[in-house]
Amino acid sequence: MSVLDVFKGDAFSVSELTDAINRVPYKPGRLGQLGVFAPRGITQRTAIIEERDGVLQLLVSKAWGAPADPAKPQARRARSFNVPHFPLVDTVLAAEVQGVRAFGSQSEVEGVAEVVQQKIASMRQSHEASLEWLRMGALKGVCFDGDLTSVIYNYYDEFGVVKQDDQDWDMHTADTKQAPKCTAAIRLIQDALGGTPYDHIHCFMGDNVWDKFVTNTSVKDAFDAYMALGDIRFAANDIRPGFWFAGIYFENYRGKVGSTDFVDTDEGWVFPVGAPQLMQTIYAPADYIETVNTVGLPFYAKQQLMDFDKGVEIETQSNPLCINTRPRTVIRIYGAA
Repeated sequence: MSVLDVFKGDAFSVSELTDAINRVPYKPGRLGQLGVFAPRGITQRTAIIEERDGVLQLLVSKAWGAPADPAKPQARRARSFNVPHFPLVDTVLAAEVQGVRAFGSQSEVEGVAEVVQQKIASMRQSHEASLEWLRMGALKGVCFDGDLTSVIYNYYDEFGVVKQDDQDWDMHTADTKQAPKCTAAIRLIQDALGGTPYDHIHCFMGDNVWDKFVTNTSVKDAFDAYMALGDIRFAANDIRPGFWFAGIYFENYRGKVGSTDFVDTDEGWVFPVGAPQLMQTIYAPADYIETVNTVGLPFYAKQQLMDFDKGVEIETQSNPLCINTRPRTVIRIYGAA
């Protein structure tokens, strides 16, 4: 069989390749692990987000049988967001698969499929890193593209709200009381959430902020007590997985690509976890004939023969819209300098 004939089989169709890329072991970023962004697929390339203001009013007592006061109307607004498109290409050359056999097998298909899966796994790593970058940007309220400068969406502008003031926690002063600052941040977040329930308040800290925070006099005793529990996550004395203090779970965030830190070393971000529909990742379908009007998946893959049958070109793509519907629920802190 011609090596390139292998790629014409069902094992290399868009459905099989897409299924394969979605089965590659997923190594999520921290936001993916926490489940901060609820995922869902849509069938179009535009997402409509409807905003509805819940209205509370103090009721005035009436005489029995008297007419009731009318309920105040709820304001409703709908906003449209175009879903970003992130394609990536790589090639499998004929020379790479010539004579390839899977270990313990005589099947060319299995051998070539293994080469393709290696390529796909490598490509997915870039998609995963990009997804974490987009989610982190959305969490902060301003979602930047992969060039680090172009703004995809500024959610403060989109939802017509003003960013919460950055909070100076004065961590460079060792004896600054941190518990009241934590409480103040929690109150700001709760006010922004209104009646929306949530699981807990979390904080990602950059390296400098973390180092100052855990050595702060008011934090150190609580931190030492937490460490004394012998939590198995602190393997090899790595204390960065985090700890509870004053109602917030703190951790040293590690995400970065190259020299780009997803959380700056001199800042931290305090945010709620588990608030329904607060932050979402909305997936649009790929721009292939096979996927028109289907529900979007996290990743897609497809291949086609190169010119003069020199190999195949593999395209992977992801089409996520990472959105923060209430950016005022996130507080930036600083104070390590």
